[in-house]
Amino acid sequence: MQAASITLFDFDSKLETPFSPRVWATRLLLNYKQIQHKTTWIHFSEIGAVLEAARVPPTRTTAPKYTVPAIIDGENIIADSRAIAEYIERTYPERPVPILAADHQKAIDSAAAVLRPLVVPNVVNHLEGRDAVYFRESRRVMFGKELHEICPASQRDEMIGAFEVALTELSDFVGQANEQGWLFGKDGPAYEDFELAGWFIWAKVAGLPDLWERIESLNDAKWSKLVSVVESYMSVY
Repeated sequence: MQAASITLFDFDSKLETPFSPRVWATRLLLNYKQIQHKTTWIHFSEIGAVLEAARVPPTRTTAPKYTVPAIIDGENIIADSRAIAEYIERTYPERPVPILAADHQKAIDSAAAVLRPLVVPNVVNHLEGRDAVYFRESRRVMFGKELHEICPASQRDEMIGAFEVALTELSDFVGQANEQGWLFGKDGPAYEDFELAGWFIWAKVAGLPDLWERIESLNDAKWSKLVSVVESYMSVY
């Protein structure tokens, strides 16, 4: 691995596998580029205090203002996964990972917006104590409703169906994978491959089991194939 002293902030939980989708995008990028780093685990309920003390800039103007991923690399402190990717690519150009035009990220974000309400209500089951309380309260502010109202049981099948439609649209956008299995990159991965994989890892790890079962066989199994491709870069340090 390339010598570096990067600290990567991520959420702690009851799960053995981390689940934050945007942190996964950063972690996959660091591992692919073979950049040494170490994860600092923080509780949901302490994110503001910990990141503010570390001089990490807020990424939002309204609560919750602080988000992960965030990294510290020497005197450089960066928040927001996209800004981190741009910094990493600029600072560590070996094993290049291109960051594509905005329409690629927009395509991913459109699908992620439909996925989010399917997974968020189940995340609280992986948290304890103050973290669970914080998660409920912060998501009530973000969504404007209680967790159980985000994805009511009576509407869940319909919402999963809407996500399947969104994935088909995304499938049409990305086309076929390259010989290595990447969907966005040509000769290797693009950063968007890691972004998209992060959302699927989140769904697989933090969502209800039947959700991933529905996803993995869709669109000629291209989504589960992408997750299989990134497994080589999922080491957690």
